[in-house]
Amino acid sequence: MSVRLKLILGIMGIAFLASGATGSYFYWQAKASMLTSIKQQLKASAVVGSKLVDGSRVEKLRGPEQSSTQAYKDLQNLMGNLAQSTPEFLYAYIMRIRDGKVRFVVDSPPSDDDGDGKISADEMPAPIGEPYPNPPRELLQGFARPSVDPEPWKDKWGWAMSGYAPITTESGRQVGLLGIDMSANRIRDKLTEIQRAGVISLGLALSLALIMTWILSRQILHPVRSLHAAMRAVGNGDLGQRLPVGRKDEFGQLMQLFNQMIQALREKDLLKRSLGKVLPPSVTQRLQAGELQLGGEVVEASILFCDLRNFTALSTKLPPHLLVSLLNEYFTRMVREAEFRGGMVDKFVGDSLMVVFEHSSERRSGGGDSREGNSGGSDADRAVEAALAMIEECDRLNEKQRLEGDFALQNSIGLHRGPVVAGNIGSPERMEYTCIGDAVNVAARLEKGTRELQTRLAISKEFHSRLTTTSARFRQVGDVQLKGRDDAVGVLVLDA
Repeated sequence: MSVRLKLILGIMGIAFLASGATGSYFYWQAKASMLTSIKQQLKASAVVGSKLVDGSRVEKLRGPEQSSTQAYKDLQNLMGNLAQSTPEFLYAYIMRIRDGKVRFVVDSPPSDDDGDGKISADEMPAPIGEPYPNPPRELLQGFARPSVDPEPWKDKWGWAMSGYAPITTESGRQVGLLGIDMSANRIRDKLTEIQRAGVISLGLALSLALIMTWILSRQILHPVRSLHAAMRAVGNGDLGQRLPVGRKDEFGQLMQLFNQMIQALREKDLLKRSLGKVLPPSVTQRLQAGELQLGGEVVEASILFCDLRNFTALSTKLPPHLLVSLLNEYFTRMVREAEFRGGMVDKFVGDSLMVVFEHSSERRSGGGDSREGNSGGSDADRAVEAALAMIEECDRLNEKQRLEGDFALQNSIGLHRGPVVAGNIGSPERMEYTCIGDAVNVAARLEKGTRELQTRLAISKEFHSRLTTTSARFRQVGDVQLKGRDDAVGVLVLDA
């Protein structure tokens, strides 16, 4: 067998498979789309119809002897109108659950369903109280919420689907269910047309396969050129490359492997950029190097603890989406000011955040944030500047959003310096980089104490002794007994 013949047979085979796959795809997509459309129409019609039914009148119909009442006649007339509202609707009916069984209450009016010119016994409406055997799960769900059959079902009159919706009284009490049956014959007819079109498409594809033979021989080097250009772009830092995988030979496998490689590189790059938003650079570097383990080290650091006052009360007055939006904008400003001055946001707890300012030499040895250059001085000086900026930004946010009175945001900050354990806390499977220790607790207690001290910034005496360049002025309050500590802490507050 010649190479040319092999190429012709190969292309025709590929054309056959591609056409068949495309036809199958559109066939199933069309079927799924049509089913979805019918389900939506049925469910919507059932919901609208259930709103037209007077639940109190349904509740009064208890037995077959009430079939001659005006309430029954009105409801049956309504069922007939619903069934005739759309040409594809077959029946509309009302059911209830009684004595553990699903029973008919009002059925559609008599109709000549088989078209033989007369109404037989099985074409008469079901009497009040007649049980409905073997109700499907979707029908039972319809007593609680709108539902629809997952697939069409077939009886002697053809294919149909049903939608259901609960019927309630004016007080909201559920008293029954409205069901609507809809003809699904058009699905079968439409799918037959699609199958016919698929056969025609397959024939055209096989005819075009001969033409494609010589085109392929001219373009055999195209995938090689595409791969070469993509590799060069990746070498220049462009990770957005992706090659189309439409071949079944070694070239197609090579392109697929290339795409997998690029996907892995993109995920690694995304991980690196994402970790930089939640972890300090030193931790990110150790993580990428595979050195991240449980444990920590004792370091001297300045701890900033910031909290919003009366935010719990405010959260009960604002809609959730506005509350989240406001809190996100507030935290964006707080984080920006803290990180601009070299702080590391350790954690968010509700409306509070904790920021750690390490000594500059320690931070440089661990791959510190380059933004520290925007603010000189000791870690305590940078922490004070960040605190003052955070308070100012909170007030600016109030002005921007025009928040006044009970809706105005007011943050308060506590600052302390001391030894903390900085490291990874948790389990080998899930850990968190954080700082813990008495210095953290003191900073948090100082923030809580700002309310009694009538200030928005309180610092410890130990922290104040580390200030070297800040222009902020503080006045001494004296020794304060903080909750949870045996020894009093010297406290200073911002001098207004």
